[in-house]
Amino acid sequence: MTDIAPTVTAPARAGRPTDERKTEAIIDAARDAFFGEGYAAASIERIAEKAAVSKVTIYKRFGDKAGLLEALVRRQAEHMTKTIGEANRDADTIEAQLVNFGVTLMSFLFDDTHFHFDTMLMIERDRHPEAAHRFFNAGPGKMRRELIAILEAADQRGDLKIDKAKTAAEDLLSLWKGFADMELRFGIAKKPTQKDIRNHVCHGVDVLLRAYRPD
Repeated sequence: MTDIAPTVTAPARAGRPTDERKTEAIIDAARDAFFGEGYAAASIERIAEKAAVSKVTIYKRFGDKAGLLEALVRRQAEHMTKTIGEANRDADTIEAQLVNFGVTLMSFLFDDTHFHFDTMLMIERDRHPEAAHRFFNAGPGKMRRELIAILEAADQRGDLKIDKAKTAAEDLLSLWKGFADMELRFGIAKKPTQKDIRNHVCHGVDVLLRAYRPD
């Protein structure tokens, strides 16, 4: 559906530090186990075996399964941030910047991978509330901070007039997400195409710009 890949792989290659390759291999193995077997059923033993490392290595680097899930959430958010940054390198208007951000974000949120993430996060929220805060900061919180930064920069340039960038960011996120997310969860709506996502994102950006453009 989208060229925003939910999976971020890290192939071993010349010049890449061994420890970094090993860390990426562990996260890849954890992702496969969590999505394939379910978070509760996935074991550190099987993850270690697939990543060709010892259990001790995993415990030292990530602490436990919750630490692995946090690393997976953070990696996805970092990948999305990098994708947005690269797309916005040549974006010369706030409208283009917001559209690039929205298409990247909503392509992930409307993908089946997002529902896997949600399921796992809800499990850990109930079992380990303190870990849920880390998950939020590593994933959704990071993306909100990135959007706030874009809006604050636009306000400083005079492209927008915003009293509270956090409120404006949440306005836009609400416009983008709408009720489509709920319909997908219940199987009422079909998965949107990339064109559908872009049109939906552009509509939200247009509404926000109408609200926050300087007089």
